[in-house]
Formats: sequence, structure tokens, C-alpha cells
Amino acid sequence: NPRRLIEAVAIAGHAVGASHGFIYLRKEYAAAQRILAHALAETRVGFAIEMVVGHGSYVCGEETALLNSIEGRRPEVRPRPPYPTERGLFGKPTLVNNVETLAAIPWIIEYGADAYRALGFSNSRGTKVISLNSLFNRPGLYEVEFGVTLRHIVEELGGGLKTGKLKGVIVGGPLAGIVPPALLDTPFGFEELRAIGGMVGHGGIVAFDEQTSIRELIQHVAEFAAFESCGKCTPCRRGGRRIADGDLDELAEITAALQTASLCGLGVGLGEFIASALKHYREELTPCFA
Repeated sequence: NPRRLIEAVAIAGHAVGASHGFIYLRKEYAAAQRILAHALAETRVGFAIEMVVGHGSYVCGEETALLNSIEGRRPEVRPRPPYPTERGLFGKPTLVNNVETLAAIPWIIEYGADAYRALGFSNSRGTKVISLNSLFNRPGLYEVEFGVTLRHIVEELGGGLKTGKLKGVIVGGPLAGIVPPALLDTPFGFEELRAIGGMVGHGGIVAFDEQTSIRELIQHVAEFAAFESCGKCTPCRRGGRRIADGDLDELAEITAALQTASLCGLGVGLGEFIASALKHYREELTPCFA
């Protein structure tokens, strides 16, 4: 619903006194680009909104790298402070929000904050769009209230795995902690997932079965992180590549460096992913500590 997003950007801009809005779209989504361009041409909201198409960079999901990309600069993560609310796009105070966050605004204005808070539980209110990967019997996109258990998502919505017995799920990833089957009764919420080393993230839920090698999975995810790294910080630039190349002798040390010294969520997320693998599947990784 592109017009809902356009309306939300205009409302947010009005609320903070902005003069211009940008919708940033990854280059990979050509169909979305056509749909959004048509909606922008057809919709009048009394607020200047421009669509900016990136050049293909996962790290632009990080807000400061995204700002650099809009400015036509290398999409590197900026050190903080200053934060975008102080000095953002073109050096001006900038409000940066995820598309899904913005899309909730028109609904909240129409039905009220109390109605929104009635959805979800604890400190996680509203709903979340989740994506179940192709190994599920019923893969696809779902919208769930916060508070449902991971077991409900995996077994009832997804129908379990089509390829065999579940070995684990990566929630909000790929750069996020692994949740083993024993923890599937954890409620789907920000604090609850954080307590077990996971995260809500973008809502992508990737399941894998018992045939999956944890060692190979670590190298596969590290290869992705190394390829997508902006190269700004050493732990992410060098640590991810070393793991991807099979150098697991110092896995725990590299993981600690990724978690504590990375500039953004790409390196931190890789560290949290590996830390959860070490915690829940350590017996498979014992040779790494010999």
C-alpha cells in the first residue's frame, strides 16, 4: 500500500517541522520502484517527497549509511554522536524511521493510540510483519500480534518444516541469534527475544533442519556479512572475512570483538549469531577450541 506510506511520511514530516521527505528504496526491488513511482505521481499530500533508489547495499539498512547513500557518498556507517536527530541528511536534523514503523501512523491516527496499545503485550505493542523462509510447509508473509510464541509461528502458521526435524530458527536475521527448539515457547517480543540472545529485527524467520552443519552455517552467514560490510570498522571488515574463509581457531575471540567494537548492527549481529551458535550448538564446534 504505497499511498499509506506516502501519507505517513507527510504526517511525520509535519509533526517534526521538516521541509522535505525521502523514501529510500533498495535497487534490487524494481517492481516496488515502479509501484511507488506511480503512487508518488498520483498522490498529493502537500509535502515534498522524493524517492531515492540505492545502488545495492545491505548495510544501507543502517540509518547513517542510508543517509550517506542519499547524499551520493559511499554508504559507510557514521560514528555517533552526533545522531541524525542532531546532524543528519546534509548536516540537518533528520528523522529516520523504518517503512513498517511509518506505515502504522495513519492507522493509529484513525483508530487511536489506545487501540494500537491493545494489540501485542508487555512493552511490545502493535503487530509485526514476519517472513517465513522456503523450508516451512507454509512459507510466506504473515502479520502477527506481539506476544504470540515462536512455537505458534513455527508450528501453526508455518506448519513446521517440509525437509525434516527442526534444528533451529534465526529470527530477525540473518545477522541475529539462533533460537533452538527448546526455546520456541518464548513470546515474540523485543525484550523477550533479547533475553535469549535473539532479536525481532526485520521479522525474517529462517528455519533450518537437522541436516544443517552449524560450522557450515556460520561460514555461510559470515560470507554474507563479509561481502556486505562497508569496511569502516576492523572487526567487521577482517573478522567476518576470516570466519568466512574457515579460520575458526579464534572464533570466540573474533565474536567478542564483533559484539563490542563494531560500528553498526551488521558486525554486532554477526557476533550475536555466532555467540548463540557457540551457546546452543557448542558440541558441534568443539574442534574450534582444540
